[in-house]
Amino acid sequence: MQHIDQIVSLIKDKLQGTLSPEKELILEKILLDHPRLKEIFQEFDSSERILHAVSEYQQFLHVHAQEREEVLLHDLLIKVKQQGHHQGADTFRYPIKRRRYLYLAASCFMIFLLAGYLILEPQRKSQYLHHKMIADFDPGKKRALLSMDNGEKIVLSDAHEGISLMGALSYTDGTVLADEREIAAKVMTLRVPRGGEYQVVLSDGTHVWLNADSKLIYPQSFAKNQREVTLVGEAYFEVSIDKNRPFIVHTEDQKVEVLGTHFNITAYPEEAVSLVSLVEGKVRVSHENQPAHLLIPGQQAAFRDGQIQVYPVHMEEFTAWKKGEFIFNNEPLSTVIQKLARWYDVELILDEKLKNMKIWGSIGRNSRFSHVLRLIKMTDEDIHYKIEGRRVTFMK
Repeated sequence: MQHIDQIVSLIKDKLQGTLSPEKELILEKILLDHPRLKEIFQEFDSSERILHAVSEYQQFLHVHAQEREEVLLHDLLIKVKQQGHHQGADTFRYPIKRRRYLYLAASCFMIFLLAGYLILEPQRKSQYLHHKMIADFDPGKKRALLSMDNGEKIVLSDAHEGISLMGALSYTDGTVLADEREIAAKVMTLRVPRGGEYQVVLSDGTHVWLNADSKLIYPQSFAKNQREVTLVGEAYFEVSIDKNRPFIVHTEDQKVEVLGTHFNITAYPEEAVSLVSLVEGKVRVSHENQPAHLLIPGQQAAFRDGQIQVYPVHMEEFTAWKKGEFIFNNEPLSTVIQKLARWYDVELILDEKLKNMKIWGSIGRNSRFSHVLRLIKMTDEDIHYKIEGRRVTFMK
C-alpha cells in the first residue's frame, strides 16, 4: 500500500501545482504505463473533488478495519457521481445509501482501482482483455411479437417504444398498424422475447411496460364491469383510474386487484418467488383460499412455497429496469444472473460456491455485457469465467 500512497501523493501535488519536474516525469510515466488510470481520474467532476477524496483517504486509513471493510464492500463497486450530473449508460452509479461516505467511497474507489491495476494487473491483464473482447454481447432492445386469437401475428418494429389500443391499433407515436374496424381479434398476446422490452397502452389508457422474456394477454377492449389481463414474466403497470371497473392482473401464483395505481409484478415461472411491488395507490393480493393482503406504497408481497408475505422494500431496486437501469443491493449473484441472462439473451451458469455471493452496485441496461463482467469481477477478483458461444460459466 505504500506504493499506492506515493501515487496518491503525486496526484495531490499535481492538482495543487506543487509537483516538481522530477516527480512530474514519474507521474507521466505511470499514466503512460496505465492508460486506464486516466479514465479513473476523469470519473471525478473536478480537481477539488479529487483533492477532497485524497484528503479523506488519509483520514480513512485510521478508521477501524471492520468499518472500513464494510464501506469498501458496499461502495467500491459504484462509480461516484455528483447528484444531478449526467450519467451515461455504461457508468456505475451511487443509487442506494451511505451518502455520508461519498468522499470516503471516492477515495477508496480510486485506491482500490490503483491497487488492482498497478499490483494485480501483470498477472491478469491478458486474461481480462481476452474475456472482454469475446464476451461483449449487446444489451437488449425494443422487440416484441403481437399475436391475435384469430391467428394473425405482427412482428413489431424495434424503432418504436410500444403500441397502443386506444382507438386504432398503432405505435405509441401515432403510426397506425390497423384501423379499429379491421381488428377481428378479441384477445391479444404481446410477447417480449429474451433480450427485449416493449410497452403497450391498453384500450382503457392503462400503460404497461413489459420486461424481457414476458408476455401479457389482454382483450382488444375491456368489458363494462371489469378489466382483466394475464401476465407471465415481469411488467410495470400504470393503471388508468376507473372506480366502476376494477383492474385485475392474473399470474400463475397470485391475483392482483387494482382501482388505480402504479406497481411492478415479477412472476417468472422458473423462479421460486413471485413479487408484487407497490409504488403508489392500493392493490389487493390474493392466492386461492388464503386471506387477501392489502398493500400500501413501499410494500411488497412475495409469494413463496404457497404463502404470501408482505414487507417494506426500497422500491427503486424493483422498478429500476423500467428506467433503463439495474440496481443490485446486497442481492445474491444467483438472482442477478437470472436478470442478466434474460436481458442479454445469454446462458449464464453459476458454480455452487458463488450462488450466495452478494452483489452491490448499479449499471445501465444499455451497457454491453463486458461492463457487467467487470462489475462482477470487482466484487471478487477470484471469480473466473469461461465463455463458449453465448454460454458463460462463472466459477471460483
